This record gives sequence, C-alpha cells and structure tokens, in this order.
Amino acid sequence: MISSKTIKAAASGLICLAGLAGAASVSAQFKTDEKFWNQPHIQKTFAASYSIKAKTEPDLTEEEQLVVKNVLTALQGDPATGVKADKNQALTMILAAITPEASAALDFIAANFYAEKSDLKNAIKYYDSAAKKHPSFLRAIRNGAIMKVKEGRYEAALKDFTKAIELGAKDTTTMGLLGLCYVNTEKYFSAETAYREAIVLDPTVKDWQVGLAKSLLQQQKYEEGIAVLEQILVDDPENDILWSSAANAYLGLEDAETAVAIQEIVDRLGKSTPDTLIFMGNIYMSRSLNELALTYFQRAIKKDKNQDPDVYVSIAETMTARGTYDEATSVISDIRSSFGTKLDDDNKLSILRLEAQIALATGQGEKVIPILEELIERDPMDGQALLLLAEFNSNKGTVDGYNRADLYYGRAEKVREWEVRALLSWARSYVAREQFGKAIPKLERIQVLDPQDHIGRYLEQVRKVHIASLGL
Repeated sequence: MISSKTIKAAASGLICLAGLAGAASVSAQFKTDEKFWNQPHIQKTFAASYSIKAKTEPDLTEEEQLVVKNVLTALQGDPATGVKADKNQALTMILAAITPEASAALDFIAANFYAEKSDLKNAIKYYDSAAKKHPSFLRAIRNGAIMKVKEGRYEAALKDFTKAIELGAKDTTTMGLLGLCYVNTEKYFSAETAYREAIVLDPTVKDWQVGLAKSLLQQQKYEEGIAVLEQILVDDPENDILWSSAANAYLGLEDAETAVAIQEIVDRLGKSTPDTLIFMGNIYMSRSLNELALTYFQRAIKKDKNQDPDVYVSIAETMTARGTYDEATSVISDIRSSFGTKLDDDNKLSILRLEAQIALATGQGEKVIPILEELIERDPMDGQALLLLAEFNSNKGTVDGYNRADLYYGRAEKVREWEVRALLSWARSYVAREQFGKAIPKLERIQVLDPQDHIGRYLEQVRKVHIASLGL
C-alpha cells in the first residue's frame, strides 16, 4: 500500500471545486483526436516542409527547381505580379511534374499538400513513394509514419518510426508517437522507454506523461504509474479520466479504500461515466454491500441509454451467481426498461435464463416452466435450460418428477459444455432417491472427463454408502 500526499492534496482541491459549474471537458486520454494533432509540438513537425534540405535529402534538377519555385509562388501568391495564392493550382502543378524518374522531393511536397488537406490516403501514398525513391529520406519516412498513426495503422507506423530513428530522428514528436504505437500494439515495456525519451526531450507535453502512466499501469507497475499521475493531476486536478486511472492503479495495489475514495471524488464532481459507476458498483459488490452496489449499477444504466447492454447482463449474471436475487431482479428490470429495443436475441435468452434461475432458487419454479420450455423450443441443445428443468422436476421428490428429471438430465448430458454439470446434478438426484448404484457411474464418468479431488471424495462416500445399503 502507498499513501500519496500529492494525490491527497489534489483530492482536497477537487472536493473544493465540486460545487463549480461548467467544468471544462477533457479530451480522451491515450487517443489522438483533432485537438491532439493541432498542438504546436506536432504542427511544427510539418513546418517549412515544402522546402528541401539539400545536404541531407534528394537533389532537384534545374528543371525541378523551377517547378518548385513556381509551386511556391502559386502557394504563397506574388503581390508584385498580382498572382493570388492558390493551393489547388500549386498541387496540380506538382502532381504534373511527378514521374517515376522525378526527384523524391516532388513526391514529398505533394504528400505535404495532402497532409494539410487531411487526405491521409494520398498523403501516405506520396510519402511512401518518396521514401521508396530515396530510402534515406528521413522527413518523408517520419511524416508518413505520423499519417499512419492518424489512420490507426500502428504496426505500419512502427516500422517507419524505427527507420526514421535509425536515420537520426530523435525529436519529442517522433519518440512520443512511437510510444503511442507501442501502447496500441500492446508492447508496453517498449512504450515506456519511448515515452521516457519523449519526456526528456520535452517535459511539457502532457500526452507523453499520460502515455507513460498508461504503459506503466499496463505492466502492473502501479506505484510508478501513480507517481506519474500525481504530477499530471497537480496541474490538471479536474481530469476525471486520470483520477479513474489512479483509482484502478490503487485497486491493482489491493488498496480498495483509496480506489473507492478517488472514484467518489469523481462522482461528487459530477463527472461520473457509466464506466466509473460500474467500477464503484463492482467494488461494493465484492464487499457484499449489495444494495449500495445496486444504486451505482442503476445509475450507470440510466446515464446513457445508447450504451451496450452486454455489460449489464453480465452484472446480472454475477449477482445471480452470488445469490443476490433481489438486486439481480432489479438490474434485469432496468435492463429491459432502458435497453428494450437494443437487446439482441442472445441478450434476451440470457435474461430469460437468469429469470428462470432466480425463480427456481426462490421457490417460484412453476412460473418459469413455460420460459424454460420456450428456451428449449428455440434451442433443443440449450444445456442450461435442460438442466434447470431437470433439477426443478427432481426437487419435486415425486415419482413423476424423477421420471421427467431423468429425461431432461439425459438430454443435458449430451450437450458437451454442460455434460459434467449435468452428470453431477444427476448423480446427486440419484443419491437423494437413495439409488446409489445409479449415481456411481455418473460420478465415475465425471472423473474421466474432468478429474476433481472433491468429486473423487464424493464418489468414495457414495460407494461406501452403496455397499452398506447392500448389507455387504
């Protein structure tokens, strides 16, 4: 466990700010939105890119130099002659001059035009052709890599950035975006190294600090990740995304109390999201504070009716498995009322199964027989529905109930993923009927399919009782 004075101080500041209205929205961390690309340290990478560095980059013939001069005139205009700036004309001129034999510099200039227009496909096309013509063309390789990051092609961008670094590129943007590529390809140790270098080159760029924190947390280096987050939060104390990251880090350190306290602060600030509310609900559910957990899950559902209902179906499944039937029923009710039209067939079937389990567990089995029969009608190999019907009929303790149970058990054991559970339940049913000889083969079959110590012990007990019942 660690106790961070910095985080606690920032937390105090956050509580004071909780009453302020209209808090500024924070752009998503670890992503590259328009705001990210418009930052000065990114933009200056492309500054003056229409010119060519003669000593380190491809040469221009005299004819090509004239083309570039005319392109620059069209690009900038010429007040002396009355020529107005016309970027489209400049691009047309440069494209007309590009041939397989032409200097890579012309391809590079065309690529920059397209990059400025946010035409990523053509920008990449011409950066790549420039690099192909002139393999040591550093700026073409690096700028092409940046365009590939914008397009989300992180593996391809990684290759280009690596080549650019081999050629001598080691600026903060190159190293920072290299880190971003590593994060998005789940190479977190390499991402950590790249982000650290980017921060050394320019410690003022928050994106690199955030990226470093994420790469550390993904490696489960929670204390180091928290230390980085501390520094960012001092300057940006209302950033709910960073607070949530810190909460997850403390949870990784098994310090659930601090994790909960941090998310409560985010909640007081009015910046809770469905994800943060679910986080809180899961923490409270793990502590068996089920009613409190339910309030957070219900708030999460109501927060956004356009969200994916799958996560809430999973929550209802967890609650049912834990035996918190009232809370599970409430979540199911809210799922239906909030996501009714968004529920797909799988969701609907899952909910029906949960309702059947809850009804059976709470002594309301008769209500769900039609539901289970409907499930089996839809899918004759629905192992769970078959098993629930078998157990319901077996629990009646009547001859007719046992006969029906055996039919359903026999069908359930033919469903591969439910075979072991069906065999165990069937064996217990036979034990309840004192038909020990029939229970033994079922338990022996389980030990062939999935050997388990506790099943082995149960099998031995049943064998002993069976022998005793025979008077041997």
